[in-house]
Amino acid sequence: MILVLDADGLIKLAKISLLKALLRRFDCFISEEVFREAVVVGKMRLREDAFLVEKLVEEGLLKVMRAEKAPKASAMLERATGLGEGEKSTLRLFFNLNARAIVTDDLRFIKLLKRRSLPFITSAGAILLLYGERAISKSEALKYLNKLKPYISVKDYLAAKRWLERGSERRAP
Repeated sequence: MILVLDADGLIKLAKISLLKALLRRFDCFISEEVFREAVVVGKMRLREDAFLVEKLVEEGLLKVMRAEKAPKASAMLERATGLGEGEKSTLRLFFNLNARAIVTDDLRFIKLLKRRSLPFITSAGAILLLYGERAISKSEALKYLNKLKPYISVKDYLAAKRWLERGSERRAP
């Protein structure tokens, strides 16, 4: 399964030390613009997550790719407002790669993806996905979710926690 991450999702998963597990399970890509935002600018600001992301790119676990023009993305972005270059390039890369989903927590981006019925996964959803794929245990999933709590809405945190505590069913919502 191919996933494309924007900077928001990428940084949050790196901050909670879950990014490597996601990269080991799925083929994950970021655009050059997302790399600049998350790594180049992040390193200038001495952000720990930026150094981790750079290492994962160097190890070949996370792939950086140039986002080429994509007619479907162009049509969607014509009317979109408030999106940065990272989100725009992520959408183009999603279509370039015929990816399965976009990993993002950016609310404006999610709104656009929902309107167009495009698949996306939030950072909390990535935890549930890895649990559903048996890549992490329930206790690990709860630990990661608690680490993510300061970075997401209370509503998203509680929904993911309820889903995890509901039982042993492993299909992500």
